[in-house]
Formats: sequence, structure tokens, C-alpha cells
Amino acid sequence: MTPQTVISETPLPPATALCEEVVNENLLKGLPVNEEDYAIIVGVSHYMSLAPLNGPITDACRLKNWLIKADGGNIHPQHVFFIPSAPGSQTPDQMSIDKALSDILQMAAAKPARRLYFYFSGHGFGSNWEVNGMCLPIWSPSFYNAALSSKAYLDLLVEKDLFQEVYFFLDCCRDKKINTKPLHSMLGGARPGGANTMAVLLYASEYENAAWEGMMNTDGSLQVHGYFSRALMEALNGGAVNNNGDITITSFIDYIREKTESYAQERNQTQTVRSDIRNNKYGMNYVIHRTGRIPGTVLTITFKTAGEISLDGPDLHNIKSGPVQAGESWLVPLGKGYHQLTNKTTKTSAFITIDGTLKTMQYDF
Repeated sequence: MTPQTVISETPLPPATALCEEVVNENLLKGLPVNEEDYAIIVGVSHYMSLAPLNGPITDACRLKNWLIKADGGNIHPQHVFFIPSAPGSQTPDQMSIDKALSDILQMAAAKPARRLYFYFSGHGFGSNWEVNGMCLPIWSPSFYNAALSSKAYLDLLVEKDLFQEVYFFLDCCRDKKINTKPLHSMLGGARPGGANTMAVLLYASEYENAAWEGMMNTDGSLQVHGYFSRALMEALNGGAVNNNGDITITSFIDYIREKTESYAQERNQTQTVRSDIRNNKYGMNYVIHRTGRIPGTVLTITFKTAGEISLDGPDLHNIKSGPVQAGESWLVPLGKGYHQLTNKTTKTSAFITIDGTLKTMQYDF
């Protein structure tokens, strides 16, 4: 990942605060949780030789919390392994990550497993088109291969045939480094399989390109996030739902790609998400997460100028029209998509984007 200086002041130090502890409300109520799901979440902000990053631990923490919460992944907290870096430390190293994976694989072998989430945020590089290096804190020009191989780790998880689904998210750069040999996992097995596990792999950027982080407004406060990770969390929190309130493979990937590109373009940068899917016997409309919430936002439009107003939806049908006076407001529930607001009297118009992540919005026109 590449840091982005948004304003000309002293950069924030990498996040060091512990991730807030969240509880799964269903556990407290004695309700079912997804006992067959697991996650390993790695956030590396601190490096011995590379520039520090501000987003990875914060982003990893947000994903960890979503996975545990009842209205999110609804996973048992003991099945979610959170591995952050720390200032002045060479951890996480390969052993700590492989040990967490080993614990997960042992649990998954003991009883049927459904899903595994693997997330890495930190520095990275492209070894070749298929292999990305996930840089460990010790990485330097001397420790040139101190990075985990994305392909080797994904191959391991798929070939174990323990999970029905694997979701592999990498928020790190893919700039090309020649003559690199990223590390394979120390785990393995004598009889590789792999035909029974669907894998959805999302790279934050295309090969030979950077992945960026920058200052963003999150719930009213300014925080640094990776563009990809910000889009990922928005997708999971409802931005990627379809008209049935479901997040499908297609809606999930499309939303993350569109929002990541948008965040980069806002800062005059380029970043395009790369996706790869293996063994997809379910189809692209397979439901990853059911929210039970039909997408929509209640929009309050306040008019600064009088005139004859028309509000049109994404399919160009008219939603509302009529005369207004300056200072008057409309309260309109809108679905996801691009909406056009036109003052026919003054011959001015504006486009309003509803992405489904907000319940209410204010707009002055």
C-alpha cells in the first residue's frame, strides 16, 4: 500500500491503539452464530525499513468487528484471529500467521466448515501476474523475500478442501519487483485437493500498480483508510445490497471496484480492483450475505431558488415534480442509483448519487 499525503501537515503516526473489543449479541442471547465460519485478519502498519502506514490496523479492526457482530458475519469471536503489527516489533512474522492458520485448519478438520475469510493490509509488491508478496514488518532490501506469497497461501487454503468458500482480500500494492521469491506457508499436506472449495480473490489493484490510503470522513471523524478497505467495509455494511437486500458475488465485486476507483479518482490517482474466482459452482448471483434491508435513502432536498422542479430516477422515470419556493424542502425516499434534479425555470440541474450506505441524506439545490 502507498500512503497519500492529503494535507501539508505532520503525518499521523501509525495506529497503535488496541482494536476495540466487540461482542456477538447472538451469543449473549443464546441465539445461533455461524460456528462453521472462520477468519484471519492481518494489519501491518509498522515496518523496520519501509514507510509506516496509517490505515492497515484501523481497517483490519473494522473488518474484524464486522465479522464478529451479529448483524455482520455473526462469527464466534474465538474463530476470528486478529493479527496487528506493533511499533518497534518484527511481528507479525510468518510463524505467527501460520500458527493462526494451523489452529483454524485443525478446528475446520474437527467439524464441517463453511467459510474462511483471509484479509491482509500493509505493504506489498507484485512478484508476477499471479503472485503478490505480502510484506512482513522485517522486509528490507536485505530481507528481500520477507513477504508471504498470495498464491501459495490461497492454494493452501483451497487445496485443503476443508472450506466450502474462501474469501481472500489483499489491500496492498502490486508494484513489480524482479527476482523475488515470496514465502510459501510452512503448512501443507501430502494429498492436495481443491476441487470442492470456491475461492473469491480480490486484489486492491491491478498487477504493477499501487494501492493507496488517504484521509477520509468516517462517521463524522477523519481517519486514514485504504481506498479498497473503505469500499470493502461499505459493501459489507449494505452498499452492495441488491433490490432484495442481498449481497451477491456480482454486487459485492462491482460495488468494491466502483467505489475504490471513485476514491482514487477524487484524489487524481488510479486504482482498479482485480478479482479472480475459482471453482464457482454456485454462480455469480450466489448470496454472500443477507441483510434483510431493502436499499434506499430518505433524501431531504432544500431549495435555495424558486422554480419548477423535476426529480428523475436512474431509469429516467419521474419521481416527483412541481413548483417550489426558496427555502422549501422535499422529503423523498430513493433507491440506489443516479438521480437527476432539474430546475426548469432556471435551467439548472444536478446529479445525486444514492449508494445505499446512508439511511438519510441532506442536499441543497
